Amino acid sequence: MASSWQISKRGAVCAVCDHSFTEGDALFSLLRFAGKDLTRGDYCRLCFDDRDTENDVVFWRTTHQEKKGGMKLDFDLILGLLEPLTADARESRRDLAFMLALLLVRHRRLKLIGVRRQNELEFLELRKVRATKTFEVEVRELDAERRSRLTNVFSDLMDPTLEVGVESLLEEPEGEEPTK
Repeated sequence: MASSWQISKRGAVCAVCDHSFTEGDALFSLLRFAGKDLTRGDYCRLCFDDRDTENDVVFWRTTHQEKKGGMKLDFDLILGLLEPLTADARESRRDLAFMLALLLVRHRRLKLIGVRRQNELEFLELRKVRATKTFEVEVRELDAERRSRLTNVFSDLMDPTLEVGVESLLEEPEGEEPTK
């Protein structure tokens, strides 16, 4: 696992062209790897469309607001989504469960109890805040293709303008079979 990551808050200007965002402007926030560091950048639509996607982890579309109280995540929804994903044997579901678990630990909705190793696999031992029952999520190595797919799922999950049901996030990708 990497050392602790400090992710910056949303910026007031595009990370590439320094365009100042004004109230109501659409922008894209992007987490990506710069070497071993995870960094955040906020982009106008043109710079976002022209970026190199190789090191992207996840992005989301939002609207610039001068006042406090930007987009809020529905952590209860994410917690509810995590449980069926941890029981699913498909690769894409285990990838998504790992990323959601990291998000929930980051936002202090889950507590990391420890890491357990079984054969060649590592598992995060987690528990909900103010709960005693623990559960495990497999630690995943995510290549560029998997990160790209997760970026799309996260984007759909966090974009309040899309009417995407949680069920559609769990639909089986074409050709993917559960692993044994």
